[in-house]
Amino acid sequence: MTSLIAILTICSSAHPAEPKGADDYRPTGPKVRFTMSGGHSFVVTTDPKNSPKTVAHILALVRKGFYDGQRVHRVEHWVTQWGAPASRTEPMDLPDPVTGQPRLNPKVGEGGSGKDIPVFEMCDVDFHRGVVGIASAGLQRPGDSQLFVLKKDTFRLYRSYAVVGKVTEGMDVVGRIERGDRIKRARIIR
Repeated sequence: MTSLIAILTICSSAHPAEPKGADDYRPTGPKVRFTMSGGHSFVVTTDPKNSPKTVAHILALVRKGFYDGQRVHRVEHWVTQWGAPASRTEPMDLPDPVTGQPRLNPKVGEGGSGKDIPVFEMCDVDFHRGVVGIASAGLQRPGDSQLFVLKKDTFRLYRSYAVVGKVTEGMDVVGRIERGDRIKRARIIR
């Protein structure tokens, strides 16, 4: 029992008990501009200090043009998500075989670059509005290419998904994105 308490003490001292607040979180890594087909854009400032392997993976995809031409496949009141290459060509919706009503084409919301990030990187950044993370198959899994931006504080995600960075310009653009909107291009700008 004593050794378990010692291990818990070491782990808790290695990670601050309080996550960084919205104003305290200021990533300083390379910036990526996502330009939508309508010409509006937003900028994500990456955070290689807290998530070096995750950020390196995403920047490599941006350099290859991976996000160019993809559509945003998920838009909810609290989150916007993209990064599935099938969204370029597959229809966003398919008719439900029973009701005939449109439903999300599963190919559009699934998939990625085909190469998962090698490790899940947990950091003490809380999930405030504007934080960009990696969508994955489950809590504390590394994921691949699907990115999400929070449109409102979502603290339940703390330490469950890897952080890529934060939207530092154009959060109003993110707020206007609709499901099916196309990303014209993503480029590293600094």
